[in-house]
Amino acid sequence: KAYKAVIDRHLKCGYIVPVPEHQLASSYLPRWYLPHHAVINPKKPDKIRVVFDCASRYRDACLHDYLLQGPNITTSLEKVLLRFRRDRVALASDIQEMFLQVRVPEHDRGALRFLWWKHGDLNDETIELQMAVHPFGATSSPFCASIALRKSADYSGEPAGSAVRETIEQSFYVDDCLTSVSTAAEASELVKGLLRVMSFVGFRLTKWASNEPQALQGLPSTEISEKLWI
Repeated sequence: KAYKAVIDRHLKCGYIVPVPEHQLASSYLPRWYLPHHAVINPKKPDKIRVVFDCASRYRDACLHDYLLQGPNITTSLEKVLLRFRRDRVALASDIQEMFLQVRVPEHDRGALRFLWWKHGDLNDETIELQMAVHPFGATSSPFCASIALRKSADYSGEPAGSAVRETIEQSFYVDDCLTSVSTAAEASELVKGLLRVMSFVGFRLTKWASNEPQALQGLPSTEISEKLWI
């Protein structure tokens, strides 16, 4: 029931889409079917993550063999942590479902197909679905998501301040933002700037935390972390 709820939600959000009728022909390429399974964190037993196994082999081949990994452009954790501890006012945030916000071009989605049951009923016929976004488990997903984040300041529709741009380029470790500034006023302005730029390109920054409450003034309580651990 929980697994079905995840698939239903992803369909509703457009992360997963039915394979179009004209692409169901066996001659259509690319066409690859991914096994999928649930991963459960023992610390969060009520939360299920559906993972697509891009390393699964069929006739001695797997999807990873045909994907380009791309260069590693993730800022090193050491550098992120050093900047996080540099100034007095610390800020932390998280991009919600980062990989799932980055679209896969329509002509490539056939490589990310999987089988499911109609209406999620195990007694019903199987249907073909495919990912419209980058899945967890694909070797190309981290780079695609990271380059989308790096480019967000350029495509936000308005000039991004130097502090916002520097934070995006140097203070994210994958989907986690950790940074620090000198004053609460600077922190508040940085929060507003990051939210403006990120929301324009479809990234939602949430779970905000700070050692200075004034830095988070104006944010809805739903966007603030339950654990103000800083």
